[in-house]
Amino acid sequence: MTYGPATRPATLPEPLTRALTWVGDRLPAFLPPPDPAAPRDRLKPLSELALAHHWLAARLGPGVRELDGWRDFLVEACSGGLTARAATAGPADALYLMQPYLWLRAAGQVVDACEDVLRVRARAGVRPGSPGVLHALEAAGLLRTGQDWAGLCRTAVLGRDRTEEDLTRDAYRVTHAVFYATDMGATAPALSTAERDRIATLLHRLRGLAERAGRWDLLIETHIALRGVGAGSPAAEEEWAARRETLAVHCHGGTPLDEAAARRLARDRAGPDDPALFRSCYHATLADLLLQSLSVPGTQETQGDLSPCPKPPSRQPSSRQRPPLTRTSSS
Repeated sequence: MTYGPATRPATLPEPLTRALTWVGDRLPAFLPPPDPAAPRDRLKPLSELALAHHWLAARLGPGVRELDGWRDFLVEACSGGLTARAATAGPADALYLMQPYLWLRAAGQVVDACEDVLRVRARAGVRPGSPGVLHALEAAGLLRTGQDWAGLCRTAVLGRDRTEEDLTRDAYRVTHAVFYATDMGATAPALSTAERDRIATLLHRLRGLAERAGRWDLLIETHIALRGVGAGSPAAEEEWAARRETLAVHCHGGTPLDEAAARRLARDRAGPDDPALFRSCYHATLADLLLQSLSVPGTQETQGDLSPCPKPPSRQPSSRQRPPLTRTSSS
């Protein structure tokens, strides 16, 4: 999978710009609580911000003012020692806690203190504990060999039949496996046509489940995954876009996690700085930005092998061009 240079269109669509601004206006809310006893996933919002920044910057190209602000915020957080301190305090979870930095590194920014922590933990034998962490390490250019993401997708998604109950439980495991194999919906996986069709059938079931349950973040994820396997539906995405505009009215331009959150925010008339607004909307808003970015012209992408019997996946690191690295000394 390879990318050419992204060229930003003259004007980004208004819903995309609005969502970029929604996130940019709330950057401090992505920082974890100062309590050292905070849960292991305290850096999850910051990790998601860094992941979204990486993919959006690659797709939208340079000169997007809002993304420049995100980058500066992430650089300040990492160079200020936030991720390094968290990883040092929790050495067993170091790579999980370093994900904000790994995605920042994937976007071309190197922070000395974070590099030191990664070297120390590597010498100590710490290994990634989840596909998500492994994906971040690969994107950051820190793996010697490429990963068989198509194989993971085949096993995680097609490994067994799923009842509705199974699909509800495994929903995000399914969408994320497709994300890893498709560069977040942008390139075709190295799977046969029959395999992609089976995955699409499962994703259509999952999309219906998400719509019936009002799980808007999951609905967005299924749209991204369907794009990745070549089964995106413009009509279904337009229907979602119309619904998103209705939901945004009570979210100050953001996208709520689910219907329950949307109703709660409408009932409580949450203000723009209400922490409940951020908690209820940040994840779905970032996901929807990634979905919208797939429709913005300008990013040149080369699809993966679309033949019915693709070649075995390369075990070498991804050939996708990474941006040049910019080094930042820690403060």
